[in-house]
Amino acid sequence: MTIPIFKEHVQNKKQMIVKDSEEEGVFVKKVIEVFKEINMSNLSDIEQLEDVVCSLTNLIKRIWVKNSKTINITKHSKSW
Repeated sequence: MTIPIFKEHVQNKKQMIVKDSEEEGVFVKKVIEVFKEINMSNLSDIEQLEDVVCSLTNLIKRIWVKNSKTINITKHSKSW
């Protein structure tokens, strides 16, 4: 019997924001601001909708990176 063993990438870092932290509050406030600033008056076709969604996604990612911290995942780390 042959058991194949494959190399697999195991993630050892993750981005996270601590619950109830100042960073979480700032993140939520910034995301709310982004949603308020969305111009939905000109969503007449799929391309415009995709552009708005793409912009929204990029802005939220930037806000996440700015307010989150990179932590190492160890065998003692709590699961999410």
